[in-house]
Amino acid sequence: MAYEIQFARITNSGKLPDRFLTCQHHTSDNLTQKGMGEIFTCIEMLSPWFPTAQVGQMVINNFVKYYYRGGSTSDLVNFEESLKKVNEDLAQITQNGETDWIGNLNGVTSVIVGNSLHLSTSGQSEVFIFRDGKINHLTEGMTGPVEPHPLKTFTNIISGELKEQDSILLSNKELFEHLSLEALRQIISMNPPSLAAMQIIKLLRKDKVKNVNLIIIRLGLKEDVSSKPITENLGNVFYLDKSSESAWKVFGQIGKILIPVNQSLGKFFNNSYLKIKERISKRKKSQPSIPINAQPFAAKEGGDNFHKEFLSGERDDSLLKDEEVKYSPEYVHYYNQEKEKKITRRNTWTIILKILNWIWIKILNLISWIVDSARDRKRRKYLYILGAILLILIIIVTVVIKNRGNNVGNFQAQKILNEAIAAGNDGKNLLSTGNQEQAKEKFAFSIDKARTIVDNSFVANDAKNTIKNSQSELDKLTATTRYIDLKPSITIPDTGKGLYVVSGQAYIISDSDIYEGNIVSGTPSKIASIPKNKGNFITGTRSDISIYLYTNNQNVFTLDVSTKKIEQTKISSDGRWETSNAIAGYVGSLYLLDGIVGQIYKHSSNNTEFQKGEEYISTVNVNLRQSNSLAVDGNIYVLKNDGQIIKIQKSKKQDFSLKNIPSPYSTIAKPIKIFTDSDTPSIYVLDGDQKRILEFDKEGQFIHQYALPDEFNKITDFVVSQKARKIWVLNDKSIYELSI
Repeated sequence: MAYEIQFARITNSGKLPDRFLTCQHHTSDNLTQKGMGEIFTCIEMLSPWFPTAQVGQMVINNFVKYYYRGGSTSDLVNFEESLKKVNEDLAQITQNGETDWIGNLNGVTSVIVGNSLHLSTSGQSEVFIFRDGKINHLTEGMTGPVEPHPLKTFTNIISGELKEQDSILLSNKELFEHLSLEALRQIISMNPPSLAAMQIIKLLRKDKVKNVNLIIIRLGLKEDVSSKPITENLGNVFYLDKSSESAWKVFGQIGKILIPVNQSLGKFFNNSYLKIKERISKRKKSQPSIPINAQPFAAKEGGDNFHKEFLSGERDDSLLKDEEVKYSPEYVHYYNQEKEKKITRRNTWTIILKILNWIWIKILNLISWIVDSARDRKRRKYLYILGAILLILIIIVTVVIKNRGNNVGNFQAQKILNEAIAAGNDGKNLLSTGNQEQAKEKFAFSIDKARTIVDNSFVANDAKNTIKNSQSELDKLTATTRYIDLKPSITIPDTGKGLYVVSGQAYIISDSDIYEGNIVSGTPSKIASIPKNKGNFITGTRSDISIYLYTNNQNVFTLDVSTKKIEQTKISSDGRWETSNAIAGYVGSLYLLDGIVGQIYKHSSNNTEFQKGEEYISTVNVNLRQSNSLAVDGNIYVLKNDGQIIKIQKSKKQDFSLKNIPSPYSTIAKPIKIFTDSDTPSIYVLDGDQKRILEFDKEGQFIHQYALPDEFNKITDFVVSQKARKIWVLNDKSIYELSI
């Protein structure tokens, strides 16, 4: 099979103050060496001084040279021999006194031949392979301080076979201080290298990061790569210290602005020139002409030498010195032009001063009139009239400015309002005839129309009342409880990502901190934090008095709410926690959902630790890809990104679907979380876009929905207590309580 390599690089175009970074791609121009594959290198020198930086580039240049000159038929042998020679070169420069590079070199050298990968690392450089949505850390246990002996700089060698659609990441360790491995997995697995690099560089530039160096490589079949449409030429190198905008694009945009300006200026100057030329021409005509026989300058003795200078057979160059052209039409023209400019400038300033003087006199007259009118009772009424007129003008200007961002004018807004009111009335008429479905459509139309004009101050109040009336009628028809004025029960300093309620106490999880507060009211306090360098919180689950927290570094921590202590959750020596975007607990087991791979991993437990994860389903028969949440009550319910729910019992998919969600909003626009457990008879789904929580029975039949306030724009989690008949919603930094 013929393979095609796609790649993208993120690096810096210049040297940084504290390090030298470069990542490069090389192929041979020699046709006989094309079969030896492609070379990818990432080098980081922590000492930025010139000689040391040159060592990094020397490593790359010499490795490329040695590899393509290799005489063996084995790519691996050529690779090993090239590294050996590079190590010898490093030893030689060390003997020559250049030793600052030792301990400061982090690098990866790699070769891809067909689908074979050979690589070697030095220092703290990382290599990952993303295969079928899973992460394989190739350099695990290999990174560390550089071997002080130059001959052992590149001695760690890894060789293996790549599979179609494998993605490889070569990087320095600084990348993982700004982006989690889980985030990189999702970006790189779901995008071609160039698009992935664009997303990564946007995130890095947002934090003003420049000390990152990486290459993303993807292996594909030639026919597959060539068959895909090329929508945009993105390129394959991105610089952290340069704008992503092309210089030519910027110049083009500037040019578009300057062209009309240039044309206007050109017309102005051309007209000005013609006017000045016409004036000078008139002035010339008014001046007396110089007689033909006039002698402006006296010639030297012997008469004028013109005939000797230009007409004689032999030329005497010394004669050229006797005359200089000091009188010429050009000089006269220049003098007159300068004189004209002075006159023009003088006239311009005179006009400007006259205008300013006129304005100042008018202001003084106005002030004098206001003072005199205020003193004279008979004239005072005119002052009041003027004040009223000014006040009206100020109000008009204020309204215009306020409505500037609203593209709908007052007349158009009134027209839209009339349509919204008419639709609401039509809905009520349809209800009276028993036509509920068409009535719902009319009420929804009325709401949507009125929402487009709520920012127009001219009709704002009427629009809000129309929305309220139509919404009330629609809620009755769609089994909706609407919450408008909710007050927060608890507010924490950070944005909350997870919410758990145990015995009347709320536990809110931010990226790394855990807060506790009374669910009714009270001031929350920070009780624990996820240890540093162990990742940020992604998802979690509650089991009795324990809350399990999963981080983006594939660690699980247990928070004991009785002791307020957090500890890393133990797993058997031959096991590790899989990549996951949702987690649920049931009867002592933890279930981890990987929504990209489409697999659930079950971790059983004994008294001291959890066991190695077992694949719970067959991905051939059950498609769980593009899913984001799960809940367990004996059955497993998985919420997919399109709003569907997959029900699984004993590893097998069941016949299940959500039914009878009332129109006109009969689809779940942005599913965020599913909630149920063995104590809850219903299934609840959070719809982030439509700001509602939908309730279904365990057969999937719609029961009710709870509409949240319009200002809830950062809903991340919710918890239901069937016994207390409460729902607690986490929006941004606050918890809100709903009675159901």
